[in-house]
Amino acid sequence: MRLDMESLRIFVAVIEEGSIAAAAARTHIVASAVSKRVSDLEDDAGTPLLYRHSRGVQPTPAGEALYHHAKRLSEHLQQISDELSEYSAGLRGHTRIYVNFTAMVQYLPGVLRAFLRTNPKVRIDMVEKSSDEVVQAIASGVADLGICSATEDSLGDLQWRPYSVDKLVVIVPSDHRLAGRASVSFAEVLEDDVVSMPYGTSISKLCRTAAERAGKRLRVRIEVTSFEGVRNMVSAGLGIGVLPKGSVTPYMHSVPFRVVELDEPWSLRPLLIIARHFDTLPLPARMLVDHLDKQQGSVS
Repeated sequence: MRLDMESLRIFVAVIEEGSIAAAAARTHIVASAVSKRVSDLEDDAGTPLLYRHSRGVQPTPAGEALYHHAKRLSEHLQQISDELSEYSAGLRGHTRIYVNFTAMVQYLPGVLRAFLRTNPKVRIDMVEKSSDEVVQAIASGVADLGICSATEDSLGDLQWRPYSVDKLVVIVPSDHRLAGRASVSFAEVLEDDVVSMPYGTSISKLCRTAAERAGKRLRVRIEVTSFEGVRNMVSAGLGIGVLPKGSVTPYMHSVPFRVVELDEPWSLRPLLIIARHFDTLPLPARMLVDHLDKQQGSVS
């Protein structure tokens, strides 16, 4: 069967308008030409596509099938046209992304500056959340894209691609016995009271799992809901903490705590770009993903 888009466009109009005359008016083509297009389609298909009666036309089962395919094809071609127009006119639109603190502070400022300089008509709504909250936001459709520290098995059906590596470190009060150390094992961390992120967060899960493997319990003295809270409590001498390196590096010279490397394989956490489906993202979001891929792991 030979098909052309103009005939399909006219056929869609005939079905939606319910008459040859109304379709002719909608498509700005004389009625005889519309009728000829439909007849040619029927000849090519080898079967009637319309029931014709005095009040207009209705699709046959074959016509109904052709209508749905033609409608989807028309919408897809319109999407292609719209997206190409965006390229020629300059990308515009907006996208909403959820990111963890490490991504926001350590990676995204310079990367987004370059992207927005190239695409000045794009608006990015960025929200900083914990990695667990980022995953939840993408899964629920609240955001288009996420950047967070997560393991593949924690993402369910979400799609992901690698971006960088997030390093966990130990922070201790300035006068703590570990303050002068270059690195410590987690077994040494377990000897102290800990200022922890809430139970169920990714860092808390990692620390509790590591403690269980060592046959010990994490000595949580206080739980706080933010990286800032952990930094402040550690600075006040209420315990030691485990945080992403990017969340403490900017404050090392202004807050009374010390940063000690955590000498454990699990302290290296992959930083991932996540989405429900990368292929169906809005164009600005897909362009941003391409840009992030090219700038992968660049520190601002």
